[in-house]
Order: sequence, then C-alpha cells, then structure tokens
Amino acid sequence: MRSSSLLLLLASACATVPRAPTPTTPAEAPPGPTRVWKQTRAVVVRHATVLPASGPAIEDGAVAWVDGKLTAVGRNAEVTSPPGAEEVDGTGLYVTPGIIDAHSHLGVYASPDSFSNSDGNEATAPVTAEVSAEHSFWPQDPGLRRAAAGGVTSLLVLPGSANLIGGRGFPVKLHFGRSAAEVRFPGAKDALKMACGENPRRVYGAGRNMAPATRMANVAGYRQAFAQARDYMAKRDEWTKKKEKSPDEAGPEPMRDLKLETLAEVLRGNILVQNHCYRADEMEVMLQVAQEAGYTIRAFHHALEAYKVRDSLAAKGVAVATWADWWGFKLEAWDGIPENAGLVSQAGGKAVIHSDSAYGIQRLNQEAGKAMWRARESGIPIPEDEALRWVTLNAAWVMGVEGVTGSLEPGKMADVVLWKGHPLSVYARAWRVWADGVVTFDAGSGAVEASDFEVGEMAQGSAKLVAASAPVPSLSDLGLTERCDVTKTRECAQPLALGTEACTVFQGVTAFTGTAWVKGATVVVDGGKVSSVRQQGEGGVVPSGCRAVDGKGRVLTPGLVDPLTQLGLVEVGAEVSTQDDGLRGEADKRDVRAALVSAEDVNPVSAAFAVARLGGVTSALTVQQGGLISGQSALVSTDGAVRRTPLAMHIRLGIGGRDAVSGSRALVLERLREVLSDAREYGRRKGDFEQRRMRDVGASRLDLEALQPVLAGKLPVVMVAQKASDIRAALTLAREYNLKLVIAGASEAWLVAKELADAKVPVILQPTQNLPLDFDRLNSRLDASALLGAAGVKVLFSVLGEPGMVRTLAQEAGNAVAWGLPHTEALKAMTSNVADALELPVGRLAPGATADVVLWNGDPLESATRPVGMWLAGRQVPLVSRQQALFEKHRALPAK
Repeated sequence: MRSSSLLLLLASACATVPRAPTPTTPAEAPPGPTRVWKQTRAVVVRHATVLPASGPAIEDGAVAWVDGKLTAVGRNAEVTSPPGAEEVDGTGLYVTPGIIDAHSHLGVYASPDSFSNSDGNEATAPVTAEVSAEHSFWPQDPGLRRAAAGGVTSLLVLPGSANLIGGRGFPVKLHFGRSAAEVRFPGAKDALKMACGENPRRVYGAGRNMAPATRMANVAGYRQAFAQARDYMAKRDEWTKKKEKSPDEAGPEPMRDLKLETLAEVLRGNILVQNHCYRADEMEVMLQVAQEAGYTIRAFHHALEAYKVRDSLAAKGVAVATWADWWGFKLEAWDGIPENAGLVSQAGGKAVIHSDSAYGIQRLNQEAGKAMWRARESGIPIPEDEALRWVTLNAAWVMGVEGVTGSLEPGKMADVVLWKGHPLSVYARAWRVWADGVVTFDAGSGAVEASDFEVGEMAQGSAKLVAASAPVPSLSDLGLTERCDVTKTRECAQPLALGTEACTVFQGVTAFTGTAWVKGATVVVDGGKVSSVRQQGEGGVVPSGCRAVDGKGRVLTPGLVDPLTQLGLVEVGAEVSTQDDGLRGEADKRDVRAALVSAEDVNPVSAAFAVARLGGVTSALTVQQGGLISGQSALVSTDGAVRRTPLAMHIRLGIGGRDAVSGSRALVLERLREVLSDAREYGRRKGDFEQRRMRDVGASRLDLEALQPVLAGKLPVVMVAQKASDIRAALTLAREYNLKLVIAGASEAWLVAKELADAKVPVILQPTQNLPLDFDRLNSRLDASALLGAAGVKVLFSVLGEPGMVRTLAQEAGNAVAWGLPHTEALKAMTSNVADALELPVGRLAPGATADVVLWNGDPLESATRPVGMWLAGRQVPLVSRQQALFEKHRALPAK
C-alpha cells in the first residue's frame, strides 16, 4: 500500500519539467573516424520458412535486402530478386530478424575476467549517473564474436547494478569495430541504468557502513538525485532567461554537473530508464518514484516477480526484461517462475527475454523457446511469433529502435539470421548472420573478424567456432507421434497421476537403456529395481499386481544424473545462513579438508530438489567447495535422500588450487604430493603415528584417514582442472599414487584428448562454456564434448553452477548435440557414463539397476519436452514445486 507521505509528495510534484537548453553530451559529440558497414551486393534468401516477428510464419518464403535495408519479405513467388543479387538457398532453413539482447555487459565485463577487463560498476558512490558504459566498452571482447554466432545483431550494454543509479547504457549494433564509436547503434538513445533492492544495500550498507543500508535509503537516494536534477535544470533555465534578457547582468554560466546533466536528460525523455528490480512491491514503489520525479521507466530488468503486478506494468507501458528460468541465486530471485514472460504477455505487457550473461546471450533463441513451452504447459497459449518477439521486436522497443529493427519488414535494417533448425529449438544453429546487410558470422568460417585477443595460436581454440551438427533423431525415429499443438500442450504435459504400487510396467514405450534405444519396449520396475526390458514382441511374465503405464508416444530413460553440484548444500546463493558448501572465517584458510563429509550438510527438504526433478534429474553428486582438497562428496537423489557417502574425493588444481595454497602451480603439486605421501606413510604406520614415532605430517589424522580409500583405488578422485597443463599434471599424480581419476571443468581437455583416452580418464564438463573466461580457459570451445567423444574419452555433463539450475542439464546436452556430439552419446553423458565413472547402480534401464526412471513426452533433450512421470528407486514421486504453487496462486489477477 502506498504511504500517505508519498502520496502527498506525488500530489505536490511539478506537473511539468522545467525547460532548459540541452547541453552537448558525449553521444552527440562529433564522432572520430569510423568504419562504414556497407552492403556491397544485394541478397535474397529463398525457399526458407520466414519468421518475421511481426506476424505468423511464411512457408516457402523469401527475404531480400539492398544497401543494408530490407526491400521485400513474403512468399517466395512474390519476391523479386534485386539486380545482381546473391541468391541464398534457404530450403529446409529458417529466417528471423537478428536477435537483440536488451541487457548485456559484454565489452564492460569482458573475457578474460580480470581486473583489467572489469569495468562494469563504478562502485564509488551510490549515484554515478555521469559515467557511461560506452567509455568502458572493449570492442575486442571475445564474447562479442560468440554473441554473433548466436544470431545477435544488436545489444544494449549496461553498467552493473552496484549503484542506485549506475550510469548510461550504450546501444550497440554488432559489427566488429575498433572503437565504441564504430559500433554505436546509429540514432539510438542512451539508457540510464538504475538498480533497486539488495545490490546497492550490500555494496554500500553492508560493505561500507554507509547509505543506502536499507530499501528506505534506496528510495530516498533516487528521490534526492532527481530533486537535485530538477533544481539544476531550473537554475540553468533561470540563467538562460537572464542572459537572453540582459547579458551583462546574467553573471557566469552555472558550472556543469555531468551527473545532474544526465538525470536532466532523463527528465527530458532523451535517455531511456532501464531499472534492475526483482520484487513486485519494489516495482510498484519505483513507478511511484518515477511519477514523482517526472520520468518514465522503459523496462524493469530481471523482474522475476513481474507476474504478480503484470496488470499494473502493462497499464503503465513498462516492459519486462527477464530470464526464462534463472532463479534462486538470492532471496529477491526466490519467487522466480518459468511462466513469468508468458503471464506478462498474456496480460498485454511487453515481455523480453534478456541474458545478463556472456553465455546466455549466445542462446537467447533457446531461452525464448523454453519460456514459450513452459507457458504453454501451464495453459498460456503463447504463439511462436510472440515468443520470437521476446528476443527481437520487443527487445528493440526496450532500446527505442523498434522503428528500424526487430522485425522483417521492408524499410527496416537488414538484420537477418538464417538458421539450421527451428530457431526456438535447443538444436538450432545460426548458419549465417547479417547486420545492416553485412555478414558478421558464417557457420562455414566463423566470425568474419576475430578478436585481437584471439589471433595467432589462440585461433585454434575458442576462436574456432565452426563444427558440424550431429544428426538429431526425429520424433518418428524415436517411435513417437507428433508433438501436441498449442491448444493441447497443457494436456500432453500433465504429469501422470501418482501411484503407490511397488511394481510398475511401462508398455509400448520408446526406451533408452543407457546405451541404446528400444522401440515399443515393455519395461518392468519391481522392488526398487529394473526387473526387465523387453523388445516389442518378446514374451515374458509380467508380475501380477503391477501398475500398467501406457508408454505409447512417450520416452522412458534412466534418470539424469548431474555429477558435480552443490545441490542440497545451498538453498539461496546469496544468503549465508542457507549455505553449507564451504568453510568460513579462519577455517577457510585450511587447504586440506579431506575429512569433510558433504552428506552431513545435505538439506533433505531443499526447494531445489523438486525443481531439479522437473528437468528429469533424479540424482546428483554434491560436494563442498574450497580448499586444495575440498572433501568427500555424496550421491543424493532428488527426493533429498543420501544414496551413497562417500562417493568421491575432490581436489582443485589451477587457479582454485593456487588460491588455496597462496602460491604457484608448483606449490599446489608439492603440497598434494606431501599430503598424499604422508597419507600413504600413515596407512603403513598407524601404530607408530598413534605412539608419536612418526615424523610430522602435513595434515590431520582425520584427513589422512579419509585419504586411505583414495590411495587404495577404492574411492574416485575428482580433480578440477581447466588448463591443459593442469590436466597433464593430474594424469601424472594419478599414475604416481594409483588414483582413480576423473577430471572436472576440463575446458582445455580436448587439447589432451588422446592422453585422457589412453589413461581411460573421464571428464566432467559443461557443454555451453566456450568463453576464454580466464587464463586457465583460453581454449574453451562449444564442440569440446564432440572432440573428446571422438577421441574415445568418456564425457559426463554437469551444469557446474547454482543448484537451482540443475534442471537445465538436458539443455546442456542438447547444445552438445548441436555442436557435433551424437544424440545417444549426449544422453549417456548424463546416465550410463556417470554410472561407469563413479561406479553407481543408476543410469541404466537394465536388470538389477536402481529404478530411477523418467517418462518424457518427447525427445528428452529438446526444450519443448518435459517429464510426465518420475520414479526414484521404483517409487513414483510428484512432479510439482513451490514455483508451480506460486504460478497457481497468481494465475488469475486480483479482481478490481
């Protein structure tokens, strides 16, 4: 409810903004030398499915452009080729407008992530409206090339969210220029980045014991800043009038204040306000602040609770730039639901899917697809053209450039993407990308211009983006009927009714056994185990009293397993009271933590377990972080039960290991050898140790004891190693101490694939991680899993991130397929490969295996698919979550 004091202030606020001469701003200053992006030859793409974003799909369509402008969009027979045009055959392909990211930090938080490249937050005062992301923008950021490969043609680069008012945002047209001026979106207005909620309070209140320390002070800070801006405008306006009337008596011109000058431009409508804000109540407060000050909010960004006030936002014409399903990393994000964008659209609002991530910007098309399908499953009939607008036309509107880009319409900029695969599919690849009619990316040769950071030897690694897609099985290949249409999606996605039987028989199902596909299979689950898997037509006795499940048109797989998480150890990422994934204070200085048992920290009722189940994940390895030797992991099922402990010992090489020992890589290896040698000696001479007849050792008795099964080869060792040299060091240690080794992270593992294959060492990686994020990961690439698999290395997939995002594990696998890994191998990387590497009884549909099984309504790797049934150790578990309860609560808007 609005406070009476604020209502009084609103009532007394000025109805109009004082007029004043507009001073010269950096954006309006005469530009230096710039390159002209000139289309030299007309282009026409024919026989493609054209998705214009301004309306429904055009089958057998064509798009033509000349001199950087679209000239014709329509049916192929209706589009005439411009004179001398390059004819591009789009048969079997799709054409869309260029993807637009309305919230990016590329160029200001660039790769590699280092002090030198960290220019996104001017965190020196709560209000720094005078700074501009343009003046931090590094056009050689390798992430810009990755974005182009994802079909991105425009982006809004914003300062970070440490401040109440962080500065100007910078609109970019994604060419590869030498300076920020060369990539500025022509004619686009600057943005103003504002942030409400936790971030300014944490940076200033908690970090520096100064205002703002509360949300009250946040609001006071915005109001004060704009009040000062109004006074500044009034003084300049008064001086201008005096000078016009009596120049000799006007006195000196008031001193320019760049901070207030920027805020004055906001009040004049020349700068668009982009407001970072999560909570519904805070969005309402920010609308009041804007009304009092006399400006409008263009979009709320992140806005995970926008669905709660979607009617209010739609009425005010404020867009919502959000994620498809990122949630839970702090309490502000705790109420995020996958239907957010769908509900905003349904209410008549302008929904946008943004990235806020150098990784997410590469697959905004997939994120829009996910958000569309989750909305449809909940009964919100979002059409494909609306979902496409979330990353094209609506995003263009947020930037204020919807009149010139964002849809395929004659007269607009020729920002065009040719896709292999439906652009809302996890398997889609941008085949060719044009910005202003000029090619920026081609799947046959990569980005047209490499980053300066990635020339020379670096070109062999992350700069090389070219890879063939692996064959993707069609629905008919899997023995499935066609997917439900938009009107039946909710019915097809409804979970099966819960049963309590100890025995379940799946009949006529397409089964993935963990190694191969079986069509029309009968799978019997009895007593917590898989009893039998029979092909169609094979005989066999079905136990009496079993529940029969019709599997026709559905896929049955082993449950997915994430082999490296903090699931169950962390509830809310930014809330210390919910974190049990590491040590704190003085204890965090311990480098050897082998005796720590992660199973003792598992929260069996974590909300993240239920969400992970919705992604088909039935179990996960969970482990504490930090130290050189982090401790012992456990296998937890997604009903919160600890299945096995200890599961593996965890060691960190590379940057993490160096930090733990406060030294170099050489010291990391010296320390590990010291501890492992001491543990081996301890194992031989326990009696001497107890009687103090041994030399001093480099770890506690409990740590040395915990390392005994490691040295005996009974407990696997998971070593985090990104760099090729660190992976080789790990292989050497494994030979010296007879370790059963698994490599995790493995960004440069493809460079040593033969050595890994010869040593039979599996690797855990996250397929979508392709940035040179630091100097340990310079040669990261999207096709790493395909290269490793082809070399004979057993690959395992993990999200390697927040527990709340474990549910996206199948999406990781789908991206691996898009970049060359066979579909069956991608499924194995989450099932049988994990079981083999860690000696687990899960991951297979085979007699005797633990009956962790998932029934899907389509291809498990496709974003259109969801589980409709799940059984953990043969017991059916619900496919519901707190997020779904929130959706049901807010499905209907309150009555007026």
